[in-house]
Amino acid sequence: MTMLYKKQIAPGIAADSISGSPINTNELKGKKILIKFHRFSGCPIAQRQIHEFIERQKELNTAGVETIIFMHTGKDKIVPVYREVQGLHIIPDKQKKFYHLFGSEFLFLKFFSLFSWTSTFKSFFKGYFPLVHRFGGGISGVPSDFLLNEEGEIVDLHYGKHFGDSWSVSEVLKKLD
Repeated sequence: MTMLYKKQIAPGIAADSISGSPINTNELKGKKILIKFHRFSGCPIAQRQIHEFIERQKELNTAGVETIIFMHTGKDKIVPVYREVQGLHIIPDKQKKFYHLFGSEFLFLKFFSLFSWTSTFKSFFKGYFPLVHRFGGGISGVPSDFLLNEEGEIVDLHYGKHFGDSWSVSEVLKKLD
């Protein structure tokens, strides 16, 4: 796996979101872009974390941030669980093409991490449960986050250490200060 690094120009993205809208990072030049990689659509942790972004995307819009979220599940399994809002785009990547391009690792050992299970139970307590019929692309993904400036350069990045290790909206907003 080749991990990306700060001050590097991020790989380009050209794909269709779950709403069918074409998303091209070259066309988003001039905006800050947050790129997030999550697990499958039935993951309770991904559900909790992505729904926070759906609910709070207006704050990111105000800060001039466009959000792109990748999931390693097909569109058919994502659409019933998530919705896009202005400034937030969800892209299915069942073959993990973009995951590999951004160096988002898939480590089965993270399944046994105490922190992964703590995040899972935290999601349960917030009302998010595994949607077994929405599983796809394997269960061993670990999230990663990339914040790009207006020129497409990576200004900050985070490769998660366990299933729940992903930036929150509040963390992203602090990084913009």
